Amino acid sequence: MEIWVKNTFRGLVPMYDTDLDNKKKLKIDQEYLVKISMPRNIKFHRKMFALYNLVFQNQERYRVLDDLRRDITIEAGFYRERTNIYGEIIKEAESISFANMDEDVFSQLYNRSLDVIVKYFHFDRQSMIDEIEQYF
Repeated sequence: MEIWVKNTFRGLVPMYDTDLDNKKKLKIDQEYLVKISMPRNIKFHRKMFALYNLVFQNQERYRVLDDLRRDITIEAGFYRERTNIYGEIIKEAESISFANMDEDVFSQLYNRSLDVIVKYFHFDRQSMIDEIEQYF
């Protein structure tokens, strides 16, 4: 069950009638495990892809944007390791989908991605930020 809530001085308050109905289904004095996450901002998601596109259009190493995105994500530290059929350890980029990454983690990824881009593609950090910000 997922309930959208707003944090107030009275505590967590359901935001919509359906959320209130779902909250009423919870038994009093029963313990529940609750996952708190902040919904992702679609503008921030678009801003990240504007950053990837800016880098992609100004480099010659990559022919596929998604390859660039994955490598930046891995180098920023957002990956999992797995072993392939040959016994080699492979790093796979974490998914940046809304369901898999909340706003706080996505913000960390964005900031670390800026560092990766400056380091490996020699972009000026502030110029890059200014370029992206003019669209958002």
